[in-house]
Amino acid sequence: MARNTLSSPPRRHVSSTLGDTRSRVHRSLLSVLALVLVATSTLFGAPGARAETPPAGLGGFTSGFLITDTRMFDADAMTRAEVDAFLEEKGSRCVDGSDGAPCLKNLTANTPRRAATAYCAAIPATTRASVGRIITDVARACDVNPQVILVMLQKEQGLITTRDATPRQLERALGFRCPDFEACDPAFGGIVHQLYYGASRLQEYGDPARGYRYQAGRTYDIQYSPYEFCGYGEVKIANRATAALYNYTPFTPTQATLDAGAAAVPDDVCATYGNRNFFRTFSQWFGSPTGTPESRYPMAAPWGEDPAAPFVDVRYGQQVFFTEIAWMKHEGLSQGWSDGTYRPYTAMRRDTMAAFLYRAAGSPAYTPPATSPFRDVSTSRVFYKEIAWAESVGITEGWADGTFRPYEVMRRDTMAAFLHRASGSPTFTPPARSPFVDVATGSVFYTEIAWAESVGITNGWSDGTYRPTKPVLRDVMAAFVYRMTVD
Repeated sequence: MARNTLSSPPRRHVSSTLGDTRSRVHRSLLSVLALVLVATSTLFGAPGARAETPPAGLGGFTSGFLITDTRMFDADAMTRAEVDAFLEEKGSRCVDGSDGAPCLKNLTANTPRRAATAYCAAIPATTRASVGRIITDVARACDVNPQVILVMLQKEQGLITTRDATPRQLERALGFRCPDFEACDPAFGGIVHQLYYGASRLQEYGDPARGYRYQAGRTYDIQYSPYEFCGYGEVKIANRATAALYNYTPFTPTQATLDAGAAAVPDDVCATYGNRNFFRTFSQWFGSPTGTPESRYPMAAPWGEDPAAPFVDVRYGQQVFFTEIAWMKHEGLSQGWSDGTYRPYTAMRRDTMAAFLYRAAGSPAYTPPATSPFRDVSTSRVFYKEIAWAESVGITEGWADGTFRPYEVMRRDTMAAFLHRASGSPTFTPPARSPFVDVATGSVFYTEIAWAESVGITNGWSDGTYRPTKPVLRDVMAAFVYRMTVD
């Protein structure tokens, strides 16, 4: 039997008419994981080289040597006029936004006086300084190559080549004190502060006296992503500049990430792009950051064994939805059974489905009522809280006879309805022609099934069917929740 295949869903929008509770549920589901992330099939490896021609900009890449100290700390590599000209060239197609966010080539700002610190010299205040001046003033004060600062602006927010900058991009320009999914610390937000503190931090991160996590001359097992189940690669950090970059972006690229060149590897969560993009962008704009010719050394990256099994019955290479199930385990959405199994081919029950969705929403604070909303769900049953929560936010209404039927298997048509409601019941007009040959446009859950197909949550089978009355198996359920949550 053909199984569902995974595809990247487009971004979804919440209807503004659903009320605060439903919107909070939707936001929680989407914030479980939202990173521009990809997959790897490797773990516990040592650096290895590949013989084929590397993608553009990645020739000579080695994970432990991203840039020489000489290039990283060459504060005089570009003049103010050269930086301004560079921004004009790379941003030639950029147009100032109607939201008030100017392109870097057009941006001017007043900058405060900066006192000397252990890492940067004093900087006088300026009025209506161009970005070229702000960058070169910071570069010289903190002894950081302005080319590095330009590459970091591109790596972090794509600000150099964007066609339409946004206030958020400018606010988070170098990502300094700007946690994922949260606002920047007000004391450090905005491009003026971001440029100064980001450059200063590059100096500070490389200082062995400060004792940051990664130090030059040492070998580390560096994770591929924030998710431990993805594994790690062994990286020997060659110099201070590379240590600073790993302390700034603490993940190493997988071989699959490098093989993709400038692209993302779709539908996975096990690799990040920051240090790959730094090396690649610097190479293409300013030449090799390490001085290593492409023809001499092809790409090398950590690689080795298969990822660890999240459950004893879910092993890499044996499960089509291995990554999705491992993600569920890592996020705490499913702990499996006490014998260490996940039982991927067992049909999902309706009570377990409610529990999955409650956890995917971030396990929101909720006190279930003293009287059950369903006459067949006791207040003492194992998933009573989760079922009552699902009813309270409109994910389930049960049957007309007042039952929830917790032990019944979850059908694929009902599953689509649950996921649609858990996503905030986004406004959607279903197509006049069904995307599946076995789902009529007049079916009770046609809108929800067509929506799930439109956003990539389900693709159905290769014969064009959806099989709406079939039970949802636990492995497929992991894929559905993953697709709904991870953009």
